Amino acid sequence: MIASAISTTATKYDSKGELIMAEGYDIGSLSPSTPFDFGAGLVSPTRAIDPGLVLFSGYDDYISFLCSLPNIDPVTIKTSTGEGCNHSLSHPANLNLPSLTIAALAGTQLVRRTVKNVGLRPETYLCSVMPPNGTMVSLYPSWFNIAPQGTQDLDIHVNVTKAMNGFSFGEVVLTGSLNHIVRIPLSVLPISMSL
Repeated sequence: MIASAISTTATKYDSKGELIMAEGYDIGSLSPSTPFDFGAGLVSPTRAIDPGLVLFSGYDDYISFLCSLPNIDPVTIKTSTGEGCNHSLSHPANLNLPSLTIAALAGTQLVRRTVKNVGLRPETYLCSVMPPNGTMVSLYPSWFNIAPQGTQDLDIHVNVTKAMNGFSFGEVVLTGSLNHIVRIPLSVLPISMSL
C-alpha cells in the first residue's frame, strides 16, 4: 500500500508548474514526457503520508495475474513460484495496481480497480477522467462516499474511438472532499474499434 500512496499522490508537473520534460535523442533536446518516461511522476512525500485512498495487491493477486496471461503454461508458474493456478483474473489488466496499461486494445475493455480509504474520516470522491487519445473512457460510479477503512470498486470502461499507431496517455483523477487527490495514470494502445 505504500507504493500505491507514493504513486497516486505523485505529480506530473515540476516545481515551476510545467509538465515534466524528457530528454530527446539529440544532445540538449527535450520533449514532453509520458508515464513511460516518468512513471507516476515526481514524489510528494507530504501528500504520500496522507493519500486518502490506496490500491492494494497481495501475493495471491500477482499469482492470479500470472495465471491470466495468455499462452502461459500453468506448470511453468507452479515450477517458478511453487503456487498453482487456482484462480486467474478475468483479464491481466485487472491486477489492482495504481496505474492501468492496456496494450493492443480492440473494441472495448472493462477494468476494475478497488480503492481503500486509509484516512480517519469518511470522504466523498468525485471521479473524473482525461481519456487517452483514440479512446472514450467512462467511470462507474461517477462519485462515491467511503468510510474509514472502507473499500470501493471503480469500473473503468475503455472504448476505442480511433486506432492509433502508438500508445496514448490519460488519467483517472479521484478528488476527495477532504482535499485528497488520487491519480491513476492510463496508457492505452488503441488498435481497432472492433474485435
